[in-house]
This record gives sequence, structure tokens and C-alpha cells, in this order.
Amino acid sequence: MGPEQASELQARYARRAGPIGLTTEELDFEQFPASHRYPGIPVKAWIRFLNCAELVDGEVLAWTARAVEVTWNDGPLTYRTWVWSSAVTRREDWNKMNLGERTSRDRNSQ
Repeated sequence: MGPEQASELQARYARRAGPIGLTTEELDFEQFPASHRYPGIPVKAWIRFLNCAELVDGEVLAWTARAVEVTWNDGPLTYRTWVWSSAVTRREDWNKMNLGERTSRDRNSQ
């Protein structure tokens, strides 16, 4: 096994431990209340794991002035965690879709 394969394997096992999200103290919902939106906003987000970080395609359904709750799929599993807002950017494909295309995608996935 080469160094590149070993690195990929290590990253995969680190992800199995689950994402590392923000703590309740960091989120401070009393001072920074959460807003919610449906359908979700497609984003790219840096998600931290034990020994690595991964840029994922996900959706934002909730946010505060400082943090964003990201939902994403990894194979058959769906994860949801809070990250700092600076770790998230909108995906370019979102800007190319009209409202009907965005909402029909969500209706078709139910």
C-alpha cells in the first residue's frame, strides 16, 4: 500500500468517527438565535473529522449570525452538524436554477 492509499484509508476511518461540530457554548443560541429555511440552500462546506477535514456538497436548513447547520450524505448515511459560517459557500449550481427547478428537486426526492 502506497502513502497516498494509506492517507485515503486514514481519512475514511477518521470520518467513521463522525463529524466534529460546534458546541452548545460556541453556538450560544440565546444570543444568536437560529433561522430556518426550506428548501435548503445547496452549499460546499468544510467538515472537520478527528484527523482530517473534507469539503462536502450539502445543504443549509438553519443558521445563526455566526454558524451554519449543514446536512450532507456520505453513501447511505446522512449527517447534520453545525460549522462556522466561514467554512461554507453557496454552490454555483444554485445560482443557475430558477425557483421552480429548486423546489421540484425537493418534491421529487420525497
